[in-house]
Amino acid sequence: MLTTKAPSSISRIDDFETQESLKTILERAKLDKQRLTLIYENSLFLTVVPMDDVEVIEKLEDCIDNSNADKALKEEGLISEKQLDQELGW
Repeated sequence: MLTTKAPSSISRIDDFETQESLKTILERAKLDKQRLTLIYENSLFLTVVPMDDVEVIEKLEDCIDNSNADKALKEEGLISEKQLDQELGW
């Protein structure tokens, strides 16, 4: 059985509980601001979070990207295309 937890925690939904409709799961994330994970065959399969969480994550990613770009602009010298590909893992 799925237990309700505080909005800051994540509720776990096991595969045997997924008979709960997708609409109900999405409504819980949207209206109740719940974070939910779906476990399928004992593995994390899906996480559903409120859009507010996504917006915060995107802002954090933007801050990290801007910080990294600022650091890169302060570096001196050039690197070859080959070296860039290696650093990016391409």
